[in-house]
Amino acid sequence: TGYPTRWEDQTKYRGGWVVDGQRQKSLRLRLQGKWGTLSNIFYNPYLPTLDDYYEPWTYDYQNLITAPLADEQPTARAISMVTGKYMDTIEAGPNWDDDLGGSQVYANNDPNFDGASDEEMRQ
Repeated sequence: TGYPTRWEDQTKYRGGWVVDGQRQKSLRLRLQGKWGTLSNIFYNPYLPTLDDYYEPWTYDYQNLITAPLADEQPTARAISMVTGKYMDTIEAGPNWDDDLGGSQVYANNDPNFDGASDEEMRQ
């Protein structure tokens, strides 16, 4: 749900803010402070990966243009823009779930609804 996948799941990406302390409440970044930023400047294990976004692709348009006359319509297969190889399945992309935003499948996997009762989920 979302882009990158599960982008609102703050336990996965450690984004957002938390309140620290019992008496002296202070606001701090969930992921790290300024020294943690320096130590993770070249590698941060909590950032989204390519799989969390999507593997960018294009189509084999040349196949459509150069296909000989036939009874079947030619197709343009997806080609990975990372590896240059044909892709058999495409699982996600930007705006992938926009049309299904109200779908129960996405609502059940939305981290914002963790801990919600059945009645709250029906509303």
